[in-house]
This record gives sequence, C-alpha cells and structure tokens, in this order.
Amino acid sequence: MGNHFGEFLFLAAGAVGLFAFLSSAAWMGMQAGYRKERDRYALLKALAEQPGESAARVLDMLRADEERRAQRKVEEERRGFLIGGLTCIAAGVGLMIMMLAMAKGGTWTVGLIPFLIGVVLVPFGLTRRSARS
Repeated sequence: MGNHFGEFLFLAAGAVGLFAFLSSAAWMGMQAGYRKERDRYALLKALAEQPGESAARVLDMLRADEERRAQRKVEEERRGFLIGGLTCIAAGVGLMIMMLAMAKGGTWTVGLIPFLIGVVLVPFGLTRRSARS
C-alpha cells in the first residue's frame, strides 16, 4: 500500500486553496457589481431630482452605454458558439483519427459525436445576427 500521506496532504491543501480562491474571487466580483449598480441608481436618482438639458444628455449617454453592452454581449455569445463548435469538430476529428489508428473496426464512429455537435454549433454561430441588423 505504501505511505502516500504526504501526497494526500499536498493535494488536499491544493484543493482547499483553489476553492478558497474561487470563492473569494466570486465574492469580490459580486461586490463590484453591487457597487456599480448602487452608483448607477444614485446617478439616476440625482437626475430625477434635477431634470434639465444636462440630465437628458446624461440619460442619452446611459442608453448608448446600455446598447453597447448589449451589442458586446451578443458578439461574445456568437464568438462562444463559433469557438465551441470548432473545438467540438477538432475533438471529433482527433477521436476519429485515433480510433482508426488503434483498430480497424467501427470504433472510429465515437468521434462522430463531438464532430456532429460542432457541425451544429458552427453554422448557428455564423448565422447569428447582431443586435444592429
């Protein structure tokens, strides 16, 4: 059986450190989002209390900023579909080649699963329209 206690301690400490980092990073991201929304609410409240020409310009800037964010989100989603599809196609082709090299049987069809998923995702990402269109 052997003495693997040191290895266990190393892996356990690494796992604890990883999850501690991930939880603190998620918490900090939530706090940053909360501060951003709180500041935005304070700005909108101040604009509502003092309407005027400058308030209208600030509201127009906020609307333009929201449109840019929405456009960027659509583009990132489209890029995600393309990258996911191409990755699945590459994995499928690699599995098919590996299975063909290992055995001259029907096992190469295992690679068809990710390949066909990629074939579905890539056209979906290519035909996805932006918010402006």
